[in-house]
Amino acid sequence: MLTQKEIEVLKLKLKGLTQIEISKKLKISQPAVSSFYKNALNKIKDAEEVLKLKKELKIKDG
Repeated sequence: MLTQKEIEVLKLKLKGLTQIEISKKLKISQPAVSSFYKNALNKIKDAEEVLKLKKELKIKDG
C-alpha cells in the first residue's frame, strides 16, 4: 500500500516537477523525495507482479 507521501510525490512528479521542486513544495529533503519515489515505484512493480501471478494461477477474489 502506498503511503500518502508517496502518492503526493508521484502526483507532483506526474505534473512535471523536479525532485528539488517537490522537496520545496512538500518541505522535505530531496533525498527524501527520491526515497519516496523509488519506494512507490517498487511497491507498484510488486503489485503488478502479484496481479500477474494471480491471473496465471486463475485465483478469483473472495
